[in-house]
Amino acid sequence: MDFELSEEQRAITETTRRFVEKEMPRQQVLQWVRDKVEPPQELFKKLGKMGYYGFLLPEAYSGLERPDPMGMLAFVEQFARASSAITTAWGRVAVILAPMVAKFGTQAQKDIVLPKVMAGEIFMALGLTEPGSGSDAASLRTTAVKRADGHWVISGEKLYCSQAKSAGFLILAARTDPHAVKQEGISTFLIPNPGSNPAIELTRIETMGLGPVPTFSAHFRDLVLPPDALIGPENKGWQCVLGGLDNERLYHGAIGVGASQAIIDEVVVYLKQRVQFGKPLSKLQSVRHKIVDMQLRTDAARLLVYRGASVLEKTGACHNEASFAKVAGAECYMHCAYTGLHLLGGYGYTVDSGLPMHFQDAKLFEIGGGAMEVQRDIIARGMGL
Repeated sequence: MDFELSEEQRAITETTRRFVEKEMPRQQVLQWVRDKVEPPQELFKKLGKMGYYGFLLPEAYSGLERPDPMGMLAFVEQFARASSAITTAWGRVAVILAPMVAKFGTQAQKDIVLPKVMAGEIFMALGLTEPGSGSDAASLRTTAVKRADGHWVISGEKLYCSQAKSAGFLILAARTDPHAVKQEGISTFLIPNPGSNPAIELTRIETMGLGPVPTFSAHFRDLVLPPDALIGPENKGWQCVLGGLDNERLYHGAIGVGASQAIIDEVVVYLKQRVQFGKPLSKLQSVRHKIVDMQLRTDAARLLVYRGASVLEKTGACHNEASFAKVAGAECYMHCAYTGLHLLGGYGYTVDSGLPMHFQDAKLFEIGGGAMEVQRDIIARGMGL
């Protein structure tokens, strides 16, 4: 198997690395983390000008003739070196929600959403998780009732709607057939400007990490949507959601790889300079072996991530491979954040080191997009277990 990047994809890697160094220096990112504020939209508009929202979008909207998941993950790995949190803000739009609109949306929905996405002008939010449905996402209870005039009335509550207050659009999953079994009665809806809609009450949820990506609970109190807000066929919304989840898991794995490599690089530089007992800490066998183990995990996770991209490119689907990538990348990130902080000692505990940011962010990737136990169940089914 050959997962080597093409010349164009290697160029994406180098261009992204330079972009991150210039536009997202360490102290600026840490300031966004400390202040718990979103990066300016100008940052994402610059990505739009570089074409970095179009990896999975059609050529008709300035995307590509063929999707480029390998190029997308090459970008993600480099972007995540600066901030796993900010990479999720980009990816929610470019990897999950915009491709959902491109595949299942009406022509009018595509014309409204996709040009703004390609320009990096908007955030997008997802309303899926509820107080009673996390890993079992299909058990959601938010309802959408169709009136005689064809309009929909939405009632219910969602959790963890990241960036919902500033989002240009929110995609909502709701139950449209209360008598159907789970997935069969779900539909998806496109809601513009959720942060300014009086029928949507947004309350910020304070989180351990991902400070620059605020998340909210959303209460829908008889929100009325027009008939053309429906994305895809009525009661077939789960198919829309499922494709997005596979993409999310794949790029979460790439985030884990990029952030882990950034941790390793920082640890190596510091331990080569830090002298104790007459020699650099990097010369101690116990320290060297920990660093090697971090790199082993990261390299293995990288191969699983790019294998997923290769399968997706060739077949259009990567259900099992996405779960492998997600588990490997997320667990690698958590391990490297913990070990890296430990190896840097007192310096690692200071916010200037960047390790507290990674330590706080890493845990989410073992939870969001499907917990590790769910991913292992998916893999087990693929093994015939």
